[in-house]
Amino acid sequence: MKITGHRFDAVHVNHRGDWVFIIVETDAGISGIGEMRSGKNYGDQLKSADAMLKSLVGRDPREIESIYHDLHAQAKTKADGFAISGIEPALWDILGKHLNTPVFRLLGGSNAKPIRLYANINRATTDRTPEGFARNAAAAVEQGFSAVKLAPFDHLPRDVDRAADAADGIACMEAVREAIGPGNDLLVDCHNHFTVNGSLEIADALRPLNLYWFEQPTPESNLENCLEVKAKCGITTAGGEQRMFREDWTEVFEHRTMDIIMPDQTVTGGISELKTVADAAASWGISTAPHGPFGPITLASHLHVMASCPSSIILEHGWGEIPWRAELTGPAEVIENGHVTLSERPGLGFELNPELVEAHRVELNLS
Repeated sequence: MKITGHRFDAVHVNHRGDWVFIIVETDAGISGIGEMRSGKNYGDQLKSADAMLKSLVGRDPREIESIYHDLHAQAKTKADGFAISGIEPALWDILGKHLNTPVFRLLGGSNAKPIRLYANINRATTDRTPEGFARNAAAAVEQGFSAVKLAPFDHLPRDVDRAADAADGIACMEAVREAIGPGNDLLVDCHNHFTVNGSLEIADALRPLNLYWFEQPTPESNLENCLEVKAKCGITTAGGEQRMFREDWTEVFEHRTMDIIMPDQTVTGGISELKTVADAAASWGISTAPHGPFGPITLASHLHVMASCPSSIILEHGWGEIPWRAELTGPAEVIENGHVTLSERPGLGFELNPELVEAHRVELNLS
């Protein structure tokens, strides 16, 4: 089997930008699909992916490790890493289809247990008041999700040193806890807005809300600060979504800078690299909860890895962004009571719905 070409399909989602999919074609009539980390301003990674895919023409797509090794050796920029992360899952999709086997089986996994999702309501919430966040959180719970995440501090500057300067964000968290009740899990993403002192004051302010986790309160570039917050905040810490390739995780494991890691398949190098990182984390006693509030192919890729990694605990879902999300794929994406059960369909288990792609298509410029 040989790679013969590729194409990109992109759809416009909302004010957050687009979803971009990579379709790798072969001479066996089998094509594989991956999803890039897109959003807005993704031109550089698109050009990088295009150049890499052209270099793969004539290669056997089933030789995933060899291809990954060669592409990784070429990677010079973050755009290159994002490109690899979008290409590699498409190769797994081809392999699974060729063998008539789902990817999670190829990874040694099981679909015996449904995988729990949490609803990230942040991207869909344009009314960023306590009432706006609470309304969407209640809607997510009504749909069956038992865990909700928001990032109510996104409007703040960096290096906020006092909880008093984040009072409106704290009020949003309090409103969401009241809306979802005590029986559902509440997660907060701080997007690195706080100093050590600010992080600890925020932790004190949010402690009565019984948080599931405290995500990226302070920048991960300063290991000492992260360790101090982790040691003193009294709440489970999580992070790592920007880390690319396995080598970027070494310091996290050696220093135990967080309680839960959040590798993102669209950043960390694809399916194989995500599994490598998750398995390494497990050996250090650290759980994995993949980051990725993007499209359905990203969700599927994460699910297949989680099904093969018993240390995985929960998966991010970009809740409420578009009403046609489930129908963008064939078969439709099915989320029941905030959980997904993987099917035995080969590969990643999905194809794009051409009618919906055409209805929402974004024309891409590769020049």
